[in-house]
Amino acid sequence: MRLSHMLKEALITERLVIKSPEIDDKVELTQLINDYDVVQWLSNIPFPYTIGDAENFIERSQEKILKQESYNFMIFQNNKLLGGIALTEFNGPSCELGYWLGKRYWGNGFATEAVGGILKFGFDDLSLNEIYASYKIGNEASKNVLRKCGFHFYREFQEFDSVLEKYEQLIEMVIRK
Repeated sequence: MRLSHMLKEALITERLVIKSPEIDDKVELTQLINDYDVVQWLSNIPFPYTIGDAENFIERSQEKILKQESYNFMIFQNNKLLGGIALTEFNGPSCELGYWLGKRYWGNGFATEAVGGILKFGFDDLSLNEIYASYKIGNEASKNVLRKCGFHFYREFQEFDSVLEKYEQLIEMVIRK
């Protein structure tokens, strides 16, 4: 599956459909991500998160997919939005992975399954050699997802979160083809 077709096609895993966001997703997206328990683990996500934020995100995501600059997808199960997953920050044959789930969907293996699907897409369809992902120290669930998917420690670093207005310690992990 090549990216120029990504607006029409989806990545399918055992339980999930991973596809480009559409404007009809804006209300569900806003409801899921407008939760401090979710946002505290993400980097620079507006909070509170508004319908306008969702519309801007969806529009930017569709443009970037068409230009093959980054791939922000939504995660669905039975047409219900669960969260988001993305491959961004491309640098030659490597990129950055990010993902999140709405709180009510935590603990069901959805993140692990979605990451597995996006890794296959990144390595097989985009011919990437390595994919990096970071988690904030304290986010044990995200650490466990990355470990289960084969990621290994790469480095620890500090990043300023403009939304939370504080420096955060992160662990960056990597998986290579």
